[in-house]
Amino acid sequence: MSSLYALTTEFQQLADMDAGNDEDFAAALADTLDATSEQLEDKIEATIIVSRQLEADAEACKAEAKRLTERAKAFERNAQACKDRVLWAMEATERKSVKRQLFTITRAAGRPVAAIDDADALPDDYLVTKTTTSPDKKLILDALKGGEDVPGCHLDAGKPSLRVS
Repeated sequence: MSSLYALTTEFQQLADMDAGNDEDFAAALADTLDATSEQLEDKIEATIIVSRQLEADAEACKAEAKRLTERAKAFERNAQACKDRVLWAMEATERKSVKRQLFTITRAAGRPVAAIDDADALPDDYLVTKTTTSPDKKLILDALKGGEDVPGCHLDAGKPSLRVS
């Protein structure tokens, strides 16, 4: 069976042909157009079937990725819990380091961190202000639809889409 592209091109070429006054050619052209149209519609249907299968595969991959991400997080939590138990054991037994055949494990003092007791009491010099601005597309669309001129914007047609029911 021909590709969707080939069938579309063939249909367009047949539709552009002029039978002139030749009734036999006109009848043959009409029959060929009908057959090509049927093949084209079959190919469109088959392509949508493939599209739906690919979408289902994508969803399955997303679900599997989510499952694996959750599993990886569980492994990370378990690994951290193991390290926490080792640190607790070394602190409880007052060991600075443990030398073994595979590893040397050393308990290190924590680095200094800034503990914020009351963020509202901080002077402005110690605060960071984060501001983000972005276009309000809904407001711009409503203004353009209402006939207003919005500098730097224009009303455009969106991307065509398919509805499969």
